[in-house]
Amino acid sequence: MRLNDLLGQANLRLTMLSGHSQGHRAIRQFFTTDLLDPSRYLSGGEVVLTGLMWRRTPPDSEVFAAAVARAGVSAVGAGAAAFGTVPADLVEACARHGVPVFEVPVEVSFTAISDAIGTALRVEKATGLAAVVNRHQGLIAALSEDAHLADLLPSAAADISCWVLSATGRLVAGTSPLADDLRARLARTFLTAPRLPHVLGVARDKRYSLFAAGTHPGRRLGAWFLACAGDATAWDPDRRLAVEGLVTLLALERAHLDRHLRVERRLAALMLQPLVSGTAPAEIAARLESCRLDPNATFLALTAGTSTGAPDELALTVVEEIARPLAPSAAIAEIGDEVQAIVQIDPLPDGDTATVGAAPPDFVAQIRRAARALTPGLAGARFAIGISAPTNGLAGLDGAVEEARHAYRYALAGQEQVAVVSSGELSSHALLLAGVPAEARRAFHRRLLRPIAEYDRSHDAHLVHTLDTFLRCDGSWTRSAKLLHVHVNTLRYRIQRIEQLTGRQLHRFDDRVDLYLALELHRQ
Repeated sequence: MRLNDLLGQANLRLTMLSGHSQGHRAIRQFFTTDLLDPSRYLSGGEVVLTGLMWRRTPPDSEVFAAAVARAGVSAVGAGAAAFGTVPADLVEACARHGVPVFEVPVEVSFTAISDAIGTALRVEKATGLAAVVNRHQGLIAALSEDAHLADLLPSAAADISCWVLSATGRLVAGTSPLADDLRARLARTFLTAPRLPHVLGVARDKRYSLFAAGTHPGRRLGAWFLACAGDATAWDPDRRLAVEGLVTLLALERAHLDRHLRVERRLAALMLQPLVSGTAPAEIAARLESCRLDPNATFLALTAGTSTGAPDELALTVVEEIARPLAPSAAIAEIGDEVQAIVQIDPLPDGDTATVGAAPPDFVAQIRRAARALTPGLAGARFAIGISAPTNGLAGLDGAVEEARHAYRYALAGQEQVAVVSSGELSSHALLLAGVPAEARRAFHRRLLRPIAEYDRSHDAHLVHTLDTFLRCDGSWTRSAKLLHVHVNTLRYRIQRIEQLTGRQLHRFDDRVDLYLALELHRQ
């Protein structure tokens, strides 16, 4: 339904006051309010009906107009009963913000207008659904028979330039290629747009309209979306209906994929749970094969989670979106408060020493790039992934899982909002520390470094920095003094004070190791 359709209903006797050139605006719903700022209850495309009870002074009109414009409403219907006519300050404020305003006569109720809108939308929805089914009947059947969306979209889209993208910017399907930087910008906009559909301007005369496909509000991180060339607010009814049909097809495809993934997750959990608990059964090979993994292949283990420590289905879909495009053969499931995955990768080349004991650098880089692309949608939460070194066959799987879990704990202990750490990037002591309970790490750090840190605060003595420099110079007095820009005697005095405060002797190897580990914890 268009705004002109509503204004054209003679029995309502509605009078356009501003925005006469915007009668093409689509009406998606209606909302009645007497709030000064109703934006929290609006999702875009509404006709807002108001009796103006919120207007106490003329400046209130500016507040109201800015709020409804920000929410993306289609028009405001203002009742004349409160003031005998619609105040000029409201008409002017709405005109400044590009919001059409029409006057509702005293004798016409808001119920009559809402009934007219509701009836038109119900008829439109029924007609549109029938048209979608008739137009795309063959495509719907093809999707149900596991045809690929990438093959079907060009014929389904007809003359519409459009692309199906993931939240990471991965191109799922499209009618033509799409530049990497544009895909990244579209994905970032999808994650951050307050409401969908959303129109993004990328140049003076270039617009893209973004549509969610069955996405639950706030659940965009693991979702797909449809990006269409053009401004949806200016489309004619036929194009709008065609795009709504594409969104319906995309929702069907995504729902089909999600059902398939839920089955795979159950099988993956049966295989991963024993590996996590360290009690891998004799039939682990059969369980790998049930997940379509070759027991003799090369594997990586991944562990992921959020700072809340409570992954849900969303966290699983995020890991699947990041990992599956890089490693189609993968088993992913939620085990406890972590997401665990085993992914099958290509065997490492014979004699490849660059990646011995570490995940392939390209794989890690792509995981890191995909994970960081999701940062705009995290809303302040932190997301971490740990990746093991490659392992061949069954023998090292449980060890790989443990490695990935240690790398994940190390990543989660850092400060980055999105952290991806592979075990090969960590020294052996960092992996060992990651496996120590957090409270034990904090207690060890406090016991050793708190005395000298407190002394530094009281005396500005730079003892922590001195200790760090001394250990990194392997206990060399000359090199340490040079880096610290102090006399050797000053350095000796500082080291003596550190030994007094900590009860450790820096000429002893085991005491040096303890202090070095405490400093490593200090840096986390």
